[in-house]
Amino acid sequence: MSGFYQLPSSSMADMGVSPNTSLQDAEEEQYQPHSQMDSHVEPTINQYHGLGSYTGFPEPIVFQEQKPQSSRSKKKSAPGVDHVKHRRTRSGCYTCRSRRVKCDENHPICDRCRKGKRDCVYPPAAKGTPGSSTSKETASTSQEASPVSEAEDELDDLEKESKLESILDEDEPIEHYHQLPQLAKGFNRERTGSTLNLRKTGNRQNSETPSLEGTKSSSPSMSTRTSVSFTTSNRTPDTTPQPSTTNPEWAHLNKDVQYYLAYFCENLTHFSYGMPNDPDDFFKTILLSLAVREGHDALLYAVVGFAAYHSTLQHPHGKIEDFLGYYNKSVTMLLNSIKRGDNQNLPTLLTMLQLATIEEYLGDWVNLSGHQKAALRILTQLFTPRTIMQSSMRAILTWYIRFDVFVAMIGGFEPSLPREWHLSAVEGSEKQIANNPEDLSWRIELQATILRLLSMDMALLYAKSTKGEISAEMFAEEYEHINRRLSKWRTEIDPAITDPRYLVTEFQYRRPLTDDDVVDPYKPGTLYGFPLFSTNILLLEWHSIIIMHKSRQEGYGLQQEPSDELRRLSLSACEMFETLRLWPQTPVGAIITVQACLAIAGLFIPREPKYQMWIRRRYASLEIAGYIFPLTMRARLAELFRDQSCHHWWLPYEEGLSPILRNIRAFADARNGIPVTQQTEALREISSIFSNMRIDSEDSPSPRDSINTNRAFGGTGENVQGRG
Repeated sequence: MSGFYQLPSSSMADMGVSPNTSLQDAEEEQYQPHSQMDSHVEPTINQYHGLGSYTGFPEPIVFQEQKPQSSRSKKKSAPGVDHVKHRRTRSGCYTCRSRRVKCDENHPICDRCRKGKRDCVYPPAAKGTPGSSTSKETASTSQEASPVSEAEDELDDLEKESKLESILDEDEPIEHYHQLPQLAKGFNRERTGSTLNLRKTGNRQNSETPSLEGTKSSSPSMSTRTSVSFTTSNRTPDTTPQPSTTNPEWAHLNKDVQYYLAYFCENLTHFSYGMPNDPDDFFKTILLSLAVREGHDALLYAVVGFAAYHSTLQHPHGKIEDFLGYYNKSVTMLLNSIKRGDNQNLPTLLTMLQLATIEEYLGDWVNLSGHQKAALRILTQLFTPRTIMQSSMRAILTWYIRFDVFVAMIGGFEPSLPREWHLSAVEGSEKQIANNPEDLSWRIELQATILRLLSMDMALLYAKSTKGEISAEMFAEEYEHINRRLSKWRTEIDPAITDPRYLVTEFQYRRPLTDDDVVDPYKPGTLYGFPLFSTNILLLEWHSIIIMHKSRQEGYGLQQEPSDELRRLSLSACEMFETLRLWPQTPVGAIITVQACLAIAGLFIPREPKYQMWIRRRYASLEIAGYIFPLTMRARLAELFRDQSCHHWWLPYEEGLSPILRNIRAFADARNGIPVTQQTEALREISSIFSNMRIDSEDSPSPRDSINTNRAFGGTGENVQGRG
């Protein structure tokens, strides 16, 4: 990796760590067991200011060219730091490698083969004689593998180890060094009778978030057990939460870590990551398998922290420390690794993306963009647009693109990832369909990649407009071209993923509509059931994209009534959202996946009080599920609703605002309140979304008034100037 997170001394001080503190002391100071926190008073905003995050950095994450290091200096590490993962040896005998056990590399026969009376065959040595000091010296002083080869090694190891289990002799002790968890089983729905097939995910059942109308269970499937608390070695067996999903290959891990890994398997899906589709089952299998491998502790704590975040929210007496400890440990280990100059590899990339997901849930798009920038450098070193689509890590590209496009959209920036990566994703999906024409998951993925490409082109166009790099005439031409592409996507969507046979036509759970309802969520033909559930997500994403695109043209006051077209699209999106929300078989996390659609649609529904209260209840339900709205978004919507109480909470009398949610919002708001640079301020202020939405004024034109080209697109001369 040619760059790293910059860690100025002032930043370390802002994190509550002295610049002169050793790395070991920093980790111990940042990572406090829950047993020491139990006596803490009720958290307030200032209590979280010193936690290990990127808060307070002059730039949340800044790349700086890495100075050349000799192989000698690379060997050195700070005293007392966590162990650094070494590269797995390739010189063990073939017999031990095939049995997935550790070889002691004794020559001519290793100890395991001698005891088991097996043939012991070693790979040919490139230099020196096998087992000689010369050979070992050469191996220890050889140059570091390239990032690409290291990624290939990780993939190769994962693929082989996921297929094979360690074969031990009867008298051999169980070792955990090379163990991977068995890939999660039982999380896919049974296939339907269709000749086309698609992997299905478990539904919400009792793990859905509490409903503000009281129509759903108020506790998760695991909430009846002992309240989850933070990892500590002082726990007694009777107070340690017991997961219902057990895995013998997690036995070497702390019981609390095992609990949260089990919670991850049982309650989180690719939808929880905002991903409409996961044809490779990456999040349930590959990510989890890599997280528990030896030396991947930062990734493990990030994944466990994400699970702990969701688990904590579902418990009435959950404490913010229950997830912040894991999150803080992961961030601290990541920063320390980068500060030491460790080789940044695939687990590092995944750690950054997992932490970025946590930042998204906390509404912290500034810190998220920092992770995203750092991840870009590793991504483009480990892979090319072609190689990533040929690997089992394809989901990483989708994961990164989602952040890249979203950050660009809300901040008014150009996307960081070149367009060729998006094109490669489209072409890769097309190849998968050609090889597996009956696999619906790849047909859905192709439509998703086309939508992401469209979003990327939109973000690029808007960024050029904001910077005045495109004339009004050219903007209008490109705008209409994207408009046509959006219409084409909707009218020419693959008929295989809109098969009417899978439309839901019966709603046994239907309840009578009341005056408070603004949409009908029980219309036959609105919802696709399995195996086409993800089609609903794509259609909602299309709604959010076209609503945003249409809104760029109108230039209206925020308090004015939207145009008929925008209102129709927004109400259609709200109806689809409500249908998904109420359907009992909606998978866990699916509502989070479409939160952006609801957020943008809420700006353009009618301004009548009942519509506003309806959307406020839905916003509250998203936050109860853990997706925190940023301060800026809440402030703008408070203006829209003409009710400043929305800035504090969406509903009167703090309805639905639990103590743990209040503390999490306080923590998130404190981080969002720290001064940043002009660029990150644009991101925090969501300037690209609100820049052309003026607060109501007497001279604000009606959206139905005819608007000339320059006025419509924000320009007053040859070039289009941004208003943000």
